[in-house]
Amino acid sequence: MTNKIVQQGDYTIYGMFCSYFTKKLETYFRVKGIPYKFVELDAPGFAQYSQKVGVMQIPLVECPDGSWLCDTTPLIQEFEDDSRYLALRPKDPVAAFCSYFLEDCFDEWLWAPALYYRWAFQMDEIRRSEEFTYTIAANGFKFPRFLLRRILTFRQKAVHLKANGIVSPAHARHVEELYLDLLDLLQPILKKRPFLFGDRPCEADIGLHGPVFPHFANDPTSQEIMQVRAPHVFRWVARLWSTRPEELETTAEISSVPDDLKPLMQKFAGEYLPYLVANREAFRAGAERTQYTLGSLDWDVVTAPYRVYCLAQLQQRYQALNIEQQLRCSELVGEDANAILCGEIFCPPEMQNVTAAMPAKLAGDEVVSRHWQKKSWFERYLESSRMNNPSQRRPEIKEEGTNWLPIYFNHHRAK
Repeated sequence: MTNKIVQQGDYTIYGMFCSYFTKKLETYFRVKGIPYKFVELDAPGFAQYSQKVGVMQIPLVECPDGSWLCDTTPLIQEFEDDSRYLALRPKDPVAAFCSYFLEDCFDEWLWAPALYYRWAFQMDEIRRSEEFTYTIAANGFKFPRFLLRRILTFRQKAVHLKANGIVSPAHARHVEELYLDLLDLLQPILKKRPFLFGDRPCEADIGLHGPVFPHFANDPTSQEIMQVRAPHVFRWVARLWSTRPEELETTAEISSVPDDLKPLMQKFAGEYLPYLVANREAFRAGAERTQYTLGSLDWDVVTAPYRVYCLAQLQQRYQALNIEQQLRCSELVGEDANAILCGEIFCPPEMQNVTAAMPAKLAGDEVVSRHWQKKSWFERYLESSRMNNPSQRRPEIKEEGTNWLPIYFNHHRAK
């Protein structure tokens, strides 16, 4: 099977080197052998290129024919539907669902701890805010660099800590423990075999690489924790990044779900799915915030329209399985999760038929944020004030043997 987004020639990925979803997509392209060039976005580029797809997010992808794509999950699914590259999606329907389920969990449920560890600790905050003044915030703001760094830090803490419900020491500890639990679940799995499901990576590995490589394995605090607590997870990060399709041609295809993935599946199914239901009901009620209880903690977070779509996609894929396959999945995710996945599917018209080339339009033709919410004041300012400034970034090839260096390399040489 072929589709129109799979084309001959180089793709161009517009993103950030330390970005969650940029790194996820880069990893996928590398493992699949899809040729691409990379553009590290500056402020004008972020404002201008987002207009191409209607969503203010990264990464954005320009196809060889000049068309544009966004949203890594449908993009990956469309490439997996095509027969011109080595398939990563398992052929077994149960394994395929579990791979997709874990990819979605890693995309959305690890978002909070990944951003927490980056912005809640001083060493991490200083490193990234300084870096951002040379990358995503460069060439667009008439502020001294020290002031721009403070503005960025304030904005990131507001958006990624408070908006994610991290408003007390108890909430912070809960998010910290989610990361520690993840490491403890992954360490024995990746000590035993090279990838989550076996000798070949699948969508779940790609999804996990998004938060783990640029965040947990690179931000100072979470990196040190990983190196001590889960060294085989740290090793897996480099293994997946360096994997190429020719290395996988002789490996066995994934034909089942390993038993030791069950605790990981149940951990996410027990936390992420109830949150998705609460988020969906808040969206249906027109509420801007979602309240739910996890463990002994009450959470109050911004309602995310995109995650309404995520739940509908999980349910549609689960309900497409036959009874015997659903029973096998139910053993992995648990009865409560099975009830949610078998439940009512709510997907409003504007969220239907979403593709990598056509994200949902929830506000007419207005460009929206990653979670399909209305843009923040920062995003509106960025869009309005930077649209007429040309981007100063050019495509580069990032590959072994090239002279690629990060943008801030020369700025940070020791004097």
